[in-house]
Formats: sequence, structure tokens, C-alpha cells
Amino acid sequence: MARLIWVSDLSAFFIRRVTICGYNILNPFVVYLSDMKAFINLSLLLVSLGTGIPVFAQTPEEYQANYAKRITQEMINGVYIPSDLDDAFSELVRLSDPKGIAEFKVAPEDSIRRKLHFGLGRWILINWGFEEGSRMSHYMKGRGVSLPDDMVEVIIITWHRNLNGKPIRFEDEVAIIEKRKADEKAKRDAQKQVIILEKKPHKEK
Repeated sequence: MARLIWVSDLSAFFIRRVTICGYNILNPFVVYLSDMKAFINLSLLLVSLGTGIPVFAQTPEEYQANYAKRITQEMINGVYIPSDLDDAFSELVRLSDPKGIAEFKVAPEDSIRRKLHFGLGRWILINWGFEEGSRMSHYMKGRGVSLPDDMVEVIIITWHRNLNGKPIRFEDEVAIIEKRKADEKAKRDAQKQVIILEKKPHKEK
């Protein structure tokens, strides 16, 4: 029988090697875990291990070599990595309990967007290796989605549409991302221009 563990976003760092057999996305802090002999409170685990999480520095060459290896791997840290969007949809269905899928399916899309980065979104980002690179993140980059948070959003939104039998409109999501990036760049450029205009000239002696 699967056991329940209550986790925070930070605690999710420690569940990489745990097989997830069910997930209720609308209750983002509950994860159903299999193959566990005891109830583990990951918050207490964090306390016992201390607050520091080790960070291993890599040279650019080491990062690229590691990235090139990771994007070919079917499994990373004991977790299956989907190869494309259809594979991701199938894997999310496999990992989710039917009740969770039913609740997720009928939730409004706007609500789904607001809840993306909690629970399931955090699990996808960490366990599918979007920060360090994986074959799924590499696939998303190839389709025009380069930032890990954007990858999570596009996957979950398109999965929601797929479950409801709607066109996934992947290109529309890419267009939204590109517009947001353009707007952010325009804002930064405008701020730079204001700084230049407001800079006072040096007084001549």
C-alpha cells in the first residue's frame, strides 16, 4: 500500500530516487510513494541533515560533457525520463492516481497555470532533470522552449488539454513565451534608456 508523505518544495529535492505511484495535483503537498517500509517526514530529514545542500561546481567543459551524456539517458537517478511530449503525457498518466487525474481534468486552465510550480510542477522540474539537462529538456529546447519553468508550464498545460480531448496548441504556448521575453527585453531596454538620459554631464572645469 502506498504511503503518504507531506513535503515542501525544498523537501522535494530528496525524493529523486523514490518511485511515485500516484499524485493528486490539486493537493500539491501530498505525494503517494511506493516501496516504503516506514513513514518518512522529509521536513525532519532536512533538520537532521542540516540546512545546507551541497553544490558541486563544474567547469563549462564539464557541464557540456555531463549535459551531452544526460540527454541520451532513459533513466536519471532511477527515474524514467520521457523522450517527447506524447511520452510525457503517458508517463504522467502512469504516475497519477485516477482521482487526481479526474480532478485535474475538470479544473479550469487558468487555475492550472496558477498552481503549476507547486507539487507536480516541482516534481517534474527536479526529477526530469530540466535544470541539469535531460532528453526531455533537450526535446523541449528543440521545440523552442528553453527555460525550465517554461518547460514545466507547457507540459502541464498541454497535458491538461490532451486529457480533455482538445488540441494541445503547443505553438501557441511557445508564442506566449516569446512575447513575454520580448516584452521583458523591451522593458529592460527602456530602463537602460532612461538611465542614460538622466545621467548628468560632467561639469567642465
